[in-house]
This record gives sequence, structure tokens and C-alpha cells, in this order.
Amino acid sequence: MILQSERNDSFLEGFEHLDKTIALQSTGWLREFRLKNLSRFNEAGFPTLKDEEWKYLNLEPIISRHYHLTVSTPFTETAALKTYLNPAETNVVFVNGIFSENLSNVRDLPKGVVITTLTEAMTSHRADIENLLKKYPVAQANVFTTLNLALTGNGIFIKLTDKAINKKNIHIVHVTSVKEQNIISAPRSVILIGDSAEASVMETHISFSDDAVYFTNALTDILIAQNGILNYHKAQSESLKAFHIGTTRVWQEKDSNFNGFSFMVGGSITRNNLDVILNGEGASTRLNGLYCTNGTQLVDNHSAVDHREPNGTSNQLYKGILNGASRAVFNGKIFVKPIAQKTNSYQLNKNLLLGKEARVDTKPQLEIGADDVKCTHGATIGQLNEDEVFYLQSRCIAKSDAVKMLSKGFVDDIIDTITDESIHAKLNKLLEPTFAAL
Repeated sequence: MILQSERNDSFLEGFEHLDKTIALQSTGWLREFRLKNLSRFNEAGFPTLKDEEWKYLNLEPIISRHYHLTVSTPFTETAALKTYLNPAETNVVFVNGIFSENLSNVRDLPKGVVITTLTEAMTSHRADIENLLKKYPVAQANVFTTLNLALTGNGIFIKLTDKAINKKNIHIVHVTSVKEQNIISAPRSVILIGDSAEASVMETHISFSDDAVYFTNALTDILIAQNGILNYHKAQSESLKAFHIGTTRVWQEKDSNFNGFSFMVGGSITRNNLDVILNGEGASTRLNGLYCTNGTQLVDNHSAVDHREPNGTSNQLYKGILNGASRAVFNGKIFVKPIAQKTNSYQLNKNLLLGKEARVDTKPQLEIGADDVKCTHGATIGQLNEDEVFYLQSRCIAKSDAVKMLSKGFVDDIIDTITDESIHAKLNKLLEPTFAAL
């Protein structure tokens, strides 16, 4: 029998003297915080298929490897990267988890907008960081979040002060370009939206090699103050042999608005956690998601929306296209506290199976403690309508093209919820290989 501690030791075998590395990288309260998370990670162990939250995701292909931390290496794929960057936007680029000032474009920021490295923010905005950490006790974090907090030596810090408006999209790009295998990176983003402030942020994880084996363990924390608005898009197009586990935590205050979009086409195994706490009356959140899989890919989406105050609104729509022998998991939870009367919440997961061996496990859930609410949820799993395919063929359209047209029609409505033309174009570009393979 393999003990949890032994599993963790094996996983961390590639990190020589990690505690000493943390001690060298950090000082004071930050060093203690990182060491505390490392200790908790070693104690907690990885979840197994017996854990309800992980029952459909076998982690062995990820945790059986010996990883080592990313190092700074020359980046030679600048031309390919530039096709993902809009010079009219604010671009923040990380290569193998390390901030690249040369590839980034962080200048001419509006008044009240701060963008800096997380390392710098630990000193210059320490009170903001400490306030954030108080909202998420270490004891409540999942094991991968704990690992991220222990490993993160750098990251990005974005803050909009009260009433600040940032009209340009802020694009955070994490590109993995590795010559070695079994690299692990721990991207960390902190986004703070002040009272009546507004911003648009896109977070993209990409690789230009489909053969690279690596592990991205990402964490993004978002705080939205009263009347604040954030449009947030996360796109994942990693190597098809890579592993990606990402957690996004959102905390909303009174009358704030969060519009989130999760997009996944890459990775061998992907786990996407999205936790939203509506902590103020009248807070509103909209969560849209799109995942497209092929071969033996597996994508696991878990969302949890926690209504803690009255008059809150949440809407979720996740869609998936599955080809080959790929798998998808959707587990969406809605919690409504007894005090959260007049909550209006909606959740729907729709899946289109194109592969004969493709499989979906979908589990929308409601946990309602209030009696004056409107909460609905549902899920569908289906295939293309053969009559529609035949009709298009009768109009001299090849069957493969008919499948592409109908599949595109399945996702168009959710893609078209994105009103920013630049972001819309980026996601359509990332979708091109998916439809080319149909």
C-alpha cells in the first residue's frame, strides 16, 4: 500500500530541497506563507477516485511523474506568439512561468490601473494581498491550490482603484516552450476590481508543441468590490500531451458583475475549477464555457456558485463537442444560503457527441436553503441530427463539411456572447484546428 505522503514525495522527487529554494526566493511573512502551504500539501496528499470531487478523473498519469521547476530559457517562437497578441491591447507575457518584459506591452495605463509582478506587489501592495488571503483560508484550499501557493515564485498583480475604467483588454499569456519534459509551472494571477471600476481580462495558456509533456498548475484570484464589473475570459490550448489543472476563485460584493468564459481545446488531461462567491446583495455572475476534445483527451469542469446574500443572479451555460474516444465531465453546483432570498439561478450543460466512443459524465446540482428563489438546472447529451446532415448532403455539401457546419452552429451562440471583437477573434482562431479535424 502506497501512503499519501509517499505519493507526494515521489511527485516532488524532482524538486531538490524545495524548502530551501522557497527560503532563498522569499523573505518574512511570504516565506512563512509558502512554507506553510508546502507543509500542508505534504500532509494532505492527492485525491483519488474515491473522493467525490475527483471520482471521474484519474490523476495517476499526472502525479506518477517526477517534475522539476521551470527555468529561464531562450524563447525562439516569437513569431508564432505574436499571432496571439494584439498590439492595441495590454499584453502580459510569461514564458515557462517567468515574466518576460521584452515580450510584454505594459505601458500607457489609465489612471487608477496598476499592473505589476506579484513579487513586487507583495511589498508595494501587501495590504491588498493579505486582505485577499484572509478570504481563502489555507485549510479550505484543494491540494493543487495549496501546491500553487507553495511553488509560485512570481505571477501577475492587476488592480483597478475605485471608479477606474480600463477600456483596453488586458491579455495575460502563459506560453510553455520547453526542450525538457516533465516541467511544472505554477502561474498565479491576482485581479482586484475596485468600487465602480471596470475591466476586461483574458488569460491564455498556450504551447507551440503538441509533443511537450509538462504540468501547468494555475491559480487566479479575483475580488470585485461594490458595483465593480469584470469581463474575464480564460483560454486553454496547451500541448496535447500536457496536463492542466486550473482554479479560478471569484469573490463578489454588493451589486458587482462578473462575466466569465472558460474555453478549453488543448491538453491531455484538463481540470478546470471555477468557484464564485456572491457575498453582496444584488451581485450577478454569468459563466459560459466551451470545451472541444478529440482522441483520448479528458476535460473536467467543476463550478461552484455560492449565493450568500439576497437578490443575487447567476447564469451558467457550458457546451462541449466530443470527438474520438475523448471524455468530458461537468459538475456544476449552486448553493443558496437561507438568507439569500430572491435568488435567481440557472444552469445548463449541453454536449454534442461526434465520436462513437466519446463519453460525458454530467452532474448539475442544487443545494437550496432559501424558499423564495428561482433555481433551475439541466443537462443534455446528443448526436448530430442525421436528417440535417442528409439535407445538407442533398444540397451537394460533402458529409464532412456538413458535420463541420452543424458543429459550428452548435457553438456559435455561446461564442457570440463575447462582444469584444479581439477576444472573439482569438477564440475563433483557437477553434480552427478543432473544426479542421472533424
